[in-house]
Amino acid sequence: YLKCAGLAAVLYCCLQLSSGELGSVAPPHRRFEYKYSFKGPHLVHSDGSVPFWTHSGNAIPSADQVRITPSLKSQKGSLWTKSKSTFVNWEIEVTFRVTGRGRIGADGLAIWFTEGQGLEGDVFGASDSWNGVGIFFDSFDNDGKKNNPAIVVVGNNGKLIYDHQNDGATQALASCQRDFRNKPYPVRAKITYYQRTLTVLINNGFTPRSEEH
Repeated sequence: YLKCAGLAAVLYCCLQLSSGELGSVAPPHRRFEYKYSFKGPHLVHSDGSVPFWTHSGNAIPSADQVRITPSLKSQKGSLWTKSKSTFVNWEIEVTFRVTGRGRIGADGLAIWFTEGQGLEGDVFGASDSWNGVGIFFDSFDNDGKKNNPAIVVVGNNGKLIYDHQNDGATQALASCQRDFRNKPYPVRAKITYYQRTLTVLINNGFTPRSEEH
């Protein structure tokens, strides 16, 4: 099952994508954005809702984390911000755990940056033909090439149909193999979009130190 312990918006596997030439890059100014963040303890309201977020499907918010899916077959859950992002540059940090008894995992977990909230569907719990980018933590080996778990970045203009059969390999902007299941500590992902460059940094879950990626 999947548990997301926290997400902070602050405006070893590394993926970097650039749509322009990299020159002298000035250091960014960071500002915490509470409407795009959540973290325990006291994560939920008395009615079970997460402030500034909406959850659906099989997602279960609790005081210190959101359980995206329970440990059962064919479960889907999601958590989306209520406010649309207006940032030109942004950075998010996500802390999560993916656990299960079997050697083979479920489909996986996705982090989305899209034009609108995704309806429930077959692409890591969200609808296909999204408009934006998805960072996929893919734990199921659909193509039988023994190259999972993997982290895959796929962009879409609203017209692309996700290639499930090949684990998105034919559409990936970047990817790398990284086992994020059943780690002793939560896995941390830092995703930054700055000056037309997308960077994904991963802490492998073998250390509690959050600054290591």
